Amino acid sequence: MTRFACAFILVVTALLSPLVFAAALAADPPRVMVTAVTETEPVDADPDDPAIWINTDNPAQSRVIGTDKQYGLLVFDLDGKIVQRLPDGKLNNVDIRQDVDLGGSKVTLVAASKREDNTIVLYTVAADGTLQHATPFAFPGALRDIEDDIYGIGLHVAADGIPQVIVNFKTGDVVQWAVAADATGQLSLTLLREWTVPSQPEGIVADDELGFIYVGEENGGIWRFEADPQKPAEGVQIDLVGSACLATDDVEGLTIYKTGPQTGYLVASSQGDNSYALYERQPNEAGEQSCIGSFSIGTGATDPVGETDGLDVTALPLGPLYPQGLLAVQDDRNEGFTRNFKFVSWQEVTKALNLGIAE
Repeated sequence: MTRFACAFILVVTALLSPLVFAAALAADPPRVMVTAVTETEPVDADPDDPAIWINTDNPAQSRVIGTDKQYGLLVFDLDGKIVQRLPDGKLNNVDIRQDVDLGGSKVTLVAASKREDNTIVLYTVAADGTLQHATPFAFPGALRDIEDDIYGIGLHVAADGIPQVIVNFKTGDVVQWAVAADATGQLSLTLLREWTVPSQPEGIVADDELGFIYVGEENGGIWRFEADPQKPAEGVQIDLVGSACLATDDVEGLTIYKTGPQTGYLVASSQGDNSYALYERQPNEAGEQSCIGSFSIGTGATDPVGETDGLDVTALPLGPLYPQGLLAVQDDRNEGFTRNFKFVSWQEVTKALNLGIAE
């Protein structure tokens, strides 16, 4: 086998458990409105998904990495200015993990899904937030031919410290890989597991601490899977399109706001009604994650946000404008017939939904 071939292959089809609808636990979850602090420069073609890089030495100098589905990656400062362009092709989704152990060194890893050739592309990030291609740069998204495009992507750091990349395809296939590096820094991927969801997915996010992988099935709902590849991929559907918090399709981006090692919120973008739903991060004893409420982003310092694809969030303070962290969302319906990303202070979400986090 090639270096992409697996030392261990576990191929399973998800055994979809009886549906668990957490939203049913709350008869009328509140829906509120917040506003954005600022917006990025317009993206030339088609933005989709952001990922936040934290400058640990100077958090106000953090960056937002965004995909342009016809161009590659763009890197923005917190004022929304483009500070780096990477013309790497039709990149759909992007994710990041900082300070992961690869080959005995601490590396910040960025992964993106490239649709024209169904590959995973990898970057590393320098101390000043500059991205560069990893070596090698591109890897097959699957070891077999899959008839439709690669789509969503997420990174996960397992309990043993090994980074993983999880991708999905429009067919519903989900593929989980381990990432490794040799003594020279050359990266390699090893297949861990494959499974499926019933119809087209996109958003993926991994909860590293709790050991879950979430997959958004666009017309179906949100699925939770155990991240451990030794376990069967038995999906638990935590919410269904048509519920109080996911009133209409599509389910798009997924991200996690962490208030502590095991507390916080799963956040999902509901594209059809221009809203964002919050779920308890920690499942209860019955395995349910109740919907706390949802919000939209209205007119304020920027125009309102519509038809969001991807999003990312951090709870870390990023300067005086973002004392409880930053939410970055794609805006597909910008004034002036352009598209960009909007930056929201999470403090506004806290206040609007009365989440009870101290200011």
